[in-house]
Amino acid sequence: MSRVRPHTVTVRPRAWSKLAYLLFIALYITQAYFVLVGALPDTRSLGPAPLIFTMLLGAALAFHAASSRSRNAQLVFARTIALVLTALALLLMTTGFNTVISLALVFLLYESYRSYGRRGVLIAGSLIGLGAVLDIYRSLTLNIPNAADSILIIIGIFIVSLVGIAVLRNQEAQQKILEKSRAQAELERYRVSTLMNNLAQGVLSVDSKGIVRMYNAAALSILDTNGSLDGSHIDDIFQARDVHNKRIHISSLMKRNKFTEVHDDIYYNYADDTVRLEVSITPIRVGRHHSRLDIDQGFILMLRDITKQKNLDEERDEFISVVSHELRTPLTIAEGTLSNVEAMYKKGIESSDRIRPALKAAHGQVVFLSKMVNDLSTLSRAERGVADTPEVINVNELLHNLYSEYNEQAKETGLQLNIDAKAQLGEVKVSPLYLSELLQNLLTNALKYTKEGSVTISAARAQSKITIAVIDTGIGISKADRSKVFAKFYRSEDYRTRETRGTGLGLYVAMKLARKLNTQIELKSRLNHGSTFSFTLSTIDE
Repeated sequence: MSRVRPHTVTVRPRAWSKLAYLLFIALYITQAYFVLVGALPDTRSLGPAPLIFTMLLGAALAFHAASSRSRNAQLVFARTIALVLTALALLLMTTGFNTVISLALVFLLYESYRSYGRRGVLIAGSLIGLGAVLDIYRSLTLNIPNAADSILIIIGIFIVSLVGIAVLRNQEAQQKILEKSRAQAELERYRVSTLMNNLAQGVLSVDSKGIVRMYNAAALSILDTNGSLDGSHIDDIFQARDVHNKRIHISSLMKRNKFTEVHDDIYYNYADDTVRLEVSITPIRVGRHHSRLDIDQGFILMLRDITKQKNLDEERDEFISVVSHELRTPLTIAEGTLSNVEAMYKKGIESSDRIRPALKAAHGQVVFLSKMVNDLSTLSRAERGVADTPEVINVNELLHNLYSEYNEQAKETGLQLNIDAKAQLGEVKVSPLYLSELLQNLLTNALKYTKEGSVTISAARAQSKITIAVIDTGIGISKADRSKVFAKFYRSEDYRTRETRGTGLGLYVAMKLARKLNTQIELKSRLNHGSTFSFTLSTIDE
């Protein structure tokens, strides 16, 4: 069973409606006054008391309608029906429909339609029709002349009402189409806005005069502002700079652009930082079938922070350049040495005293290249996240395996390798490859730069943390070098360091591996008194 829902449209009062209601008061009072003083015939009058009561009631209702701010459709409709009834009563008690008040019924029919739709017109029209029938009946029974005039007026009222309602319905249909178009336009705008706000790049829509018309959240983030950009000039909100910190006017770049241009040399200054931006400027073009429309052919600006990308590119170029330089020397030495050996054989020189040193030198360069390639391979794995799956590692077992692996090497160089760790250190959950390579790099670095004395692998636990350290009694590191030892390809100017051939990548790789393990290497050193490299890991809670 279907249920008819009440009409709940909000009716907004209009200025001309209020004026009409004020006119009703004057009409009601004038109509009653003329009848009471005899200026109009009182053949239908039931006496002065009912007439005055009806006049006052209608005037009160009209005054309430003119002064009320209520937008409730049901209240407006009820008041309108009450006005229809008082108007009919006044007409039936005075001159009938053959008076100016009859025109007020047309307005009341409109108000009924506006507040309650078709049902409102049906109810109000039925009441007016009933009143018209009653008026015609009374005119005939009372032998009132000109009854035909009343019939024509009633027919005219209904014709005018029907035409007015038809016009209103047409306007209502057009209004619905307009509202639907507006809703569709708002929906499209919302979709475009949602799409723009989900872009990682900053997007600004700028008109031909440089005024910002639309923007997204990423643009606010890049420009470091929370305020509205609507109506602002692009040069006021985006004060761009070049590499020499000279001001760049974006509006000038836009005016000279006929096609999409990308500028990746634009800098933007924050309060405490400077970023490098890529700015894409695209002119907005209108198709031929839209050329007749008044559309501002502005520009779309796309902003992207490329500071990190450019830094990585520069680091990559620098890294390739340094690697090429570092590889060139051992390759040249190895190639030259082997060429000399080949020349000796061709000349029949087979003296081991001359060939053996040359082969040993070439072998040393190949070993150096192998170490560099291994370091680069380790660095590449760490950067790409290869084999970074964490596993449970017993720290005591790992340290003892490391001791067993490097103890013979330490003895060959006349050093003593020690291990200082309690029996039960616990377990950690990290990448076993990264942790072992980190310790190997620190240990080989200590063995390399320790001429005499010892190297100690130390581990201690404090609550849920394990601190692992590699301590040596080597040459130590000066204060000037401590901040640089973790840089790639850095080697100290100390002649004792230069005596030991190294790739300059060991500590750099160790630093990268430590970051992958969510820790950092702490360095304590004193020149000629050794060095201590340590880092801390979290244990697995039992």
